[in-house]
This record gives sequence, structure tokens and C-alpha cells, in this order.
Amino acid sequence: MRSRAWAGSRAGGANGSGQLGNGTTAESSGRVDVSSLAGGITAIAAGDDHTCALTSGGGINCWGANDNGQLGNRTTTNSSVPVDVSGLASGVSAIAAGGANTCALLRNGAVRCWGDNHAGQLGNGTKANSSVPVAVSGLASGVSAITTGGHTCALTNAGGVKCWGANDLGELGNGTTANSSVPVAVSGLTRGVSAIAAGRIHTCAITSGGRVKCWGSNYLGELGIGTTKDSHVPVDVPALPNGITAVAAGNSHTCALTGGGRVTCWGSNHHGQLGNGSTTDSGVPVDVPGLPSGVGAITAGDIHTCALTSGGTVRCWGDNFLGQLGLGTPCDSSVPVDVPVDANVTAPSFSPSPTDAPNARIEHAAGPRDVVLRFDNRPDLGVSDLTGELFQPGPEFTLYGDGTVIFRNEMAQPPRAEGPIIRARPFRIAHLNERQVQSLLRFALGQGGLATACDRYETRDVDRSGVAVFSVRAGGFDKRVEVFAFPKPLAALADELRNFDRTVDLSTKVWVPSRYWGSLLAAGPYIDEGLLPDPKNTGTKPWPWPGIAPDAFVRPLDPSLGGSRRVMSRTEASVLGLSDDGGVVKRIYLVGPNGKTIYSFSLWPMLPDEKG
Repeated sequence: MRSRAWAGSRAGGANGSGQLGNGTTAESSGRVDVSSLAGGITAIAAGDDHTCALTSGGGINCWGANDNGQLGNRTTTNSSVPVDVSGLASGVSAIAAGGANTCALLRNGAVRCWGDNHAGQLGNGTKANSSVPVAVSGLASGVSAITTGGHTCALTNAGGVKCWGANDLGELGNGTTANSSVPVAVSGLTRGVSAIAAGRIHTCAITSGGRVKCWGSNYLGELGIGTTKDSHVPVDVPALPNGITAVAAGNSHTCALTGGGRVTCWGSNHHGQLGNGSTTDSGVPVDVPGLPSGVGAITAGDIHTCALTSGGTVRCWGDNFLGQLGLGTPCDSSVPVDVPVDANVTAPSFSPSPTDAPNARIEHAAGPRDVVLRFDNRPDLGVSDLTGELFQPGPEFTLYGDGTVIFRNEMAQPPRAEGPIIRARPFRIAHLNERQVQSLLRFALGQGGLATACDRYETRDVDRSGVAVFSVRAGGFDKRVEVFAFPKPLAALADELRNFDRTVDLSTKVWVPSRYWGSLLAAGPYIDEGLLPDPKNTGTKPWPWPGIAPDAFVRPLDPSLGGSRRVMSRTEASVLGLSDDGGVVKRIYLVGPNGKTIYSFSLWPMLPDEKG
């Protein structure tokens, strides 16, 4: 078997550590040949950032990250090409890779492991990492299968299960949450088990009669028992039929293959990894549609899943941030998609210069409240320990069907503070003629990338908060695109829309609406933590609305919108001069009616189509 790989067998850097094995550290969303592995490969195992292959001669080659010795070649140096695992040139029958550790099952039934051992996942009675294979205590023979995630498990010839390593949520299945650096027996599973699968912090097994039991973390329903309660011992997955032939466990989801060749999945579904056409988590098994009957094998990455059909084709679904679906594009898929295994797929490219646009008119609604194109940075208001004070009232740009545009220019000079009132850039209004509307839509759908954009673009940056949302209803499209990290060409479109009058010759004026959003935040905790400035330095104003109590401001249904809100009339917004200069107030401290509570109040215009 010729070995090929593509980015992201599990979540992590696509090829930053050389885990594709092609001699580079360049990411690829298409398939690339692994150097020096032209044939004779019988199995592949992928960890977070490393990969290993089992040769037909029973030897092991590994490549990628090696900071914990997970390549097993007596070093801790990354390698972008396959290297031999020390002492295992032959005699190996199976391999398994965890986050940063690797294990091998020898033909004599013994188990060897190497790499990260901080929680005892090498099973040798220590917590010291090892860059060479070490023997697992008590498993010198009699093992028929191995699996590893954040912990490791072995299936014995007698049908029993033993596990070792991390056990924070009971994933070892021995009734405790204590880590173990040596194998421990899983409660109630001393015989009759035919297959095992280890996820990040949960484990599943197929028992006699083809029933499935799972244990460990159940935060997102990955145990399949209809609740989100963890279990430290194996529990039945009640909704599954008898006759399950295979089980696969990802980070927080699980899939099973039925005797009839159908696939069913449960647990986390944020990226569509359950394959049922939604992104809603499920605590019970759901069928994966769109797969032909007769699926022969399944496998689960951290947050994606793949199936091998009886016809020899591969279909995958779920997260595709690093190209792990092999499609050549970064779009997630909540339904199975064909992976062109034998095709040379390259990612689409976009020209930095304007593309030739069709002359045909792009149809769109024509009403003054019909949203044709919108860009919205969220949250509109927020304070957190990651971002500090965040104020980006929106939507930042809206084009209506009659050519009206309402927008904020982010490059404009912000107004000066007026005492305790800190103002932000006002919204402006202009009118486009139909020629200008058509030009803008052609840019947005063409060079701007909306026509071919994914529904969602993710980021692995834990320090980033907020999301940008594009909406377009024109030219047959009714599309919403969520962006957590801007890809090309959407970054250029965002720059155009949030600085709209910078490049377009328009006659604009400050927009004065009839209604406003008022947002109220009890500021005390944020002031104490230093996330908001001290009112002693900024000044305060007494509560200005005798007929409005603070509890009249209610939290919106969408938590990404931030704060607690109320629709304010033009009269209500005019007090203290708040609605002057377009009425965009970033912050003013108000002393509540009780004379004690300090509130941070913000104000910005309601758009014509917005409903309170």
C-alpha cells in the first residue's frame, strides 16, 4: 500500500511538526506522498502531531512532532520524514497513537509504548517520558488489540480489558478517578469483549452479542446514554441494536458500525462530526445518512469521522479546519463527503486583483428594510478577562434593497470625550444607485469570496473572542458565513465593508435613527478587576430615567450580543445629550437608582430592520 496523508489526522498543527511526512512543514489540504513509504504499509496511526506506519515486515516508521520522544528513535527532535522506531524493526502486529505517545502490539501478544508519560500512559510504572519503546507492566503476552487516546487500553485474548494512564473522569473504568501508571482491570469486563476504542477522555468496548458499553467523560453525551453524567465504570449504550461490529472514539464523540453496514454516532457535534446534517450535540446515537449500505470500517479523529465503504471509497465528515476531510477546501461538512483518495487535489486560489465579473444583473430584493448584504462584528458589547473592554456596535455595514447603506468607518477619527461620556465613531448613511449596488454585489460574491465561502471558519487561537458574520441575499444566494479567523479573500471583503467610504465616492451624513439600543452592565466586578476604568477618574452621572428601572434592561437571547438591552426611544436617548453626534456612546458610568450600584451604559442606533 502506497502511503499518502493530508492535514489534521487529529486536531493540531496541520504540518508544523512535519506530521505529513513529506519532508516539509507546509500545510496541505490535498494528499501528499509520505517520503520513503512507497509500498508495503499495512496500518497507519496518527496522534496529535505525529504519525506512524506499520510495514509489512512488522517494523514501524514514525514522523512529525517528537518533543516527548513519541517517534521512538532515541531523540526528541522533530522529523518531517519517517524514522525507524528503535528496537522494533520487526515482530509488530498493530500500532496505536495517542496525543503524544505511541504503542505497539507485538506478534507474541506483548505491548510496548513510548513518548509522553506524564499521566502514566506508557504503563511501565513510572511517569518518565521515554524516547524508546518500554514494556508495559504485566502485559508480556496475551494481548490481542490496543487503543490509545489520552490514556491507553488493551484487549486480552480472554476478552478482558485493561487500561492505564490518565483517569480524571473515570476513563480507565475501574470505578475511580486516580491515574494509573500500570494496567488496571476495567470493572465488569473480564471476558467477552471483542473490540475497544479510546477517545480523549472516554472509552468504549463491544461486548458479547455486539452490544456497546462506554465509560469516562460524558460532558457532551459521548457515552450515548441520554444524559451528560460521567461514569467511572462501563455503562450500556441502550439505543444501539445488537450486532455492532466496530466502534470508534474521537475527542468527545463516538461512532459505531452496525452488522448491516450502517453508521451511527453520538456526542459532540459542534463541527458536524456526527454526520447527521446538523451541528447539534446528541446524547443518544443518530444515524449517519448519505452512506451506502455495506460500510466496512470507521475511524474517528478528534473532531471528524471517516468511513470506508464496501466499494473501496472513503467518505468523511466533521471538522476540516486543517484539511482533514481531504477536500482541498477548509469547509466543515455535517454530512459525509467523498474523499478523492487517488486524485491530486489542490486548494483553490484567489487573485488579489479584481476578477472579471459577469455583466448580468444580480437579482436582489428592493425594499428599504430588505437586507441584501451585511457585515457584523460580534459581540457588540462585552468585558472579559481575555479581551478587556470590547465595544463594536453593529452590524457595522448593511446594504438594503433600495440602495441605502448604513455603516461605521473604523478608520475615522473617534469623537472626543465629553466629560464622563465616551463616544465612539457614529454610523453614517448614504444611498447607492443600482450600478453601484451591482458593482458591490459582484465584488462581494466574486473577488470577496462569499459565493464559494464555507458556512463557518474556525480558529485554534484560544485568546481570540468574538465572531464576524457576513450575510448575503442576492443572486440566488441566501447565505450566512461565520468567521472566527479571516481567510483570504474574506479579509479583503471585511476591510472594504468596515471602511466603506474610504474607497467609494459617496455623499454621506451622520445617521440619526428613531430608536436606539441601550445596553447596561453592572460594572462593579469589572472595575475591581481592572477591566474597566475607575469611575473616580472618569466621572459619573445620576440615573437619568425616573420611569425606567435597571431591571427593564434584559439580556438578549443571543449571548454573543453581550450586555443587557432595552430599546430606547429618541426622547429617552436624548437625556444627558447621549444621542448627540449620532448617538454612539461607548461608555458612561451611571449611578443606579439605589445610589450605590455603578452601571456602564452604552448606546447605539437600531437599524431599520432590527426588532426589539
